[in-house]
Amino acid sequence: MEPRWEGRAPGRRRVEAGFTLVEIMAALVILAIAMTAVFATFTTQQKSFTAQSRVAEMQQNLRQAMEYMSRDLRMAGYGIPDNVTIPDGIVATGVTSLRSLYAKDNTTGPDQVYVLYLFDMDANQPPTSDNASFTAGAGSITVTSTTGFLTDGGELVLVTDNTTAADLYETSAAAGTTLTFGGGYGYNSGHSKSYSPPVTVAKACFVRYFIDDATDPAHPSLMVDRLNGRSPQPVADDIEDLQMTYGLDTDADGTVDTWTSAPAAPSQIRQVRLQIMARTRLPDRDWSETRPALGNHPGGASADGYRRRIIDVVIDVRNSGA
Repeated sequence: MEPRWEGRAPGRRRVEAGFTLVEIMAALVILAIAMTAVFATFTTQQKSFTAQSRVAEMQQNLRQAMEYMSRDLRMAGYGIPDNVTIPDGIVATGVTSLRSLYAKDNTTGPDQVYVLYLFDMDANQPPTSDNASFTAGAGSITVTSTTGFLTDGGELVLVTDNTTAADLYETSAAAGTTLTFGGGYGYNSGHSKSYSPPVTVAKACFVRYFIDDATDPAHPSLMVDRLNGRSPQPVADDIEDLQMTYGLDTDADGTVDTWTSAPAAPSQIRQVRLQIMARTRLPDRDWSETRPALGNHPGGASADGYRRRIIDVVIDVRNSGA
């Protein structure tokens, strides 16, 4: 009898489960290609999302700037019966009175504009009346109520007889029935008119709009200066340019006859073309754009990577006429 061999037969190799080196390398190559495609897609989507977020932010800044400025420009001259005395040098040397707005054109940079009007006072800022004679240059005025006025002052107040006479004062305090005058801009000096009651005493809006590109050159801002001795406040960030052109009615027929960037007679202004340029908060290295010309301000010299948007609107100014 032949002996029986246990185990595997001679000459046969046991088959084992697993991957060969070639299979593993092939799988790694396929995985690397897939991961590269996924990463490229993710990077592209992230760049697109970042760019669109910055554009949306820029458009929001642009809308906010336009909303604030157009509201004040539309109101220019409202409630102002006659030219109001203002300190020499606030808007320009030699300008000592104003009724509606004052334009400052700049051919090498953003423009500026000054706007004056009477607040359309609501329950929080009610107008009041004086109860006693108010003489020229007086340091205070007795009124029916100081409700709505800041107790520590710093507000501009218009005193008017509602027909032809009007003076602008800056408050230093408000208490009981007394508004005290005395601010740092000199609004309380040089008034030659006296008033007999009743006269209207109401808050005035006297503001300057300008671009601050010096404090943080990387992020220029549209600023509003309320011309009462307090620091200007930002209205909208990353606003790069502000250009304004004025439609004049030179023959008093109620229609615009000519357009100019530097009106000599504000009482002839019937429309304002407002152009505002915003840019993204940060430049995009994949974007090539040169700041375009706007109004009479020439464009930039080279591409800087910022995306930009421009809003261009025409605003009716109904209260600028004398």
